[in-house]
Amino acid sequence: MKRRYLLPLFAVLWVGFVYPTTPEQAASEGPASFVAPKDKALVVFVRPGKLGKAVYFYVLDESKELVTLFKGNEHVAITAPPGKHTFYVVSENAGAVQAELGAGRTYIIYTQPKMGWGKARVIVEPVLRSSPNFKESAAWVRDTKAGTPDFDKGNKWVRKHQDAINKRIGEAKKSSMGVEDGRTQEEAGAL
Repeated sequence: MKRRYLLPLFAVLWVGFVYPTTPEQAASEGPASFVAPKDKALVVFVRPGKLGKAVYFYVLDESKELVTLFKGNEHVAITAPPGKHTFYVVSENAGAVQAELGAGRTYIIYTQPKMGWGKARVIVEPVLRSSPNFKESAAWVRDTKAGTPDFDKGNKWVRKHQDAINKRIGEAKKSSMGVEDGRTQEEAGAL
């Protein structure tokens, strides 16, 4: 007789786990938000495509501190205070983006691997509002997965290669982006 009551009880419990009833549980699932906080800027580094999937690109700031790292078919987002910043994306070479960031804006920096001697080289291009790839960049972010940076691994690599990194940064091709190149909070909501 007890078995007849257990089956409906398990069915009710199963439905409760599969179909959450509270908005907080339902809202926690789905894509990450790319809307910048009102007092900071959000910078999204994106690397669409699966070429060189195992090779990491390392992002350093103007003080040559590791900010993040990611590999093929990934994107990573960082927050930064408004103002002038320089981001170096490092692999066998380096590319630099000098950015004037605005509060509440989301910026996208496109990266792509290129064949190198011992490791993939990196091509770095800020996505400018005036460029034809501004609209296309939203798909790059949506079509890549969120990277999960391993900062222990990244910091070890940076310390081990510090002299080579300094040389690469000194030779980095520089590009720039301004406040107006960032998506507003409303525009970023569509990413």
